[in-house]
Amino acid sequence: MENISEKFTVSQSKLMPQGLDMWTLTGAGHEARILPELGFNLYYWTFQGKEMLMEHAGLTNLDDCDYGIPLLFPTPNRVRNAVYTWRGKRYKQQKRGREVHSHGLVRDEAFTVRCWADDDAAYAEGTIHINPTSPLYEAYPFPCRLVITYALSADGLRLYVQVDNTGQDDLPFGFAIHPYFSKRGDAGNVFITMPLTRIYENDRELLPSGNILDVSGTNLDISDCLHSVGSLDLDNVYCGMTQDHCATVVYPGSARLTLRGGDAFRQLIVFTPKTRNGFCIEHQTCSTDALNLHARGLVTEAGLLVLPAGQSWCSWIGLTVEALACV
Repeated sequence: MENISEKFTVSQSKLMPQGLDMWTLTGAGHEARILPELGFNLYYWTFQGKEMLMEHAGLTNLDDCDYGIPLLFPTPNRVRNAVYTWRGKRYKQQKRGREVHSHGLVRDEAFTVRCWADDDAAYAEGTIHINPTSPLYEAYPFPCRLVITYALSADGLRLYVQVDNTGQDDLPFGFAIHPYFSKRGDAGNVFITMPLTRIYENDRELLPSGNILDVSGTNLDISDCLHSVGSLDLDNVYCGMTQDHCATVVYPGSARLTLRGGDAFRQLIVFTPKTRNGFCIEHQTCSTDALNLHARGLVTEAGLLVLPAGQSWCSWIGLTVEALACV
């Protein structure tokens, strides 16, 4: 199956040896590949033949969160002891008999998909429902629909997210992406910056205490200039993003990547692991363990989104790429 426009193409094939459906979007020097059966993960993206995302290493562990752009919903990041409280009721976050402590419920689930292209972009839309017939309903008994649309254009990638409350009660949720960007084999020659200087204080379990700290001028402050990824040791949730703020990744002589999200994305996680070939800059609408912070009365700190019955919420994240000339 193939749909070809003047500039952009969409094609369907199989990822072997797993035999998974794969959709490929191409155009204007970009190529992106998506796996609808594995959380609608856009697991591969190149620009002018160079990796933007960390190499996926064969996808040997298909239920992990260590490749591509995992989608984290409805409880992004970690949930203390895989238990949360909403309006006085305690819920165990468990699906298919296993506790889910982190990264939400949909990142390894199958989405239904449709793809198309026109002269300006290639598109992939993925949809997943949580309802009483879904295996996710045990962990999250709030009927809803999540719709993600990727648009690949000459400028790069843009992700549109829509959440529909299909139930009869308020829907408490958060949404995030967890992209692994490539170090391209040299963490000392990839540079990042972002504008925030306030972080969530973590307790001994690396979960938010509820306090927010100002880290201006410390080794957690990367707002002053570009810092090499190799010089950083970060795994922190920063707060205060708006759509007027952006984070930047620079591959000298190759590309500049600018990351920006809608105003709902108030948090930004920066994760620079030494032992992996990638690093993360993650737009997130809420804090880690947001439902439990909210239950403690820390409503502002939690940043939990609450959607009334029958209503929809929409936002976006943009990953804009600019080619840089070799010096």
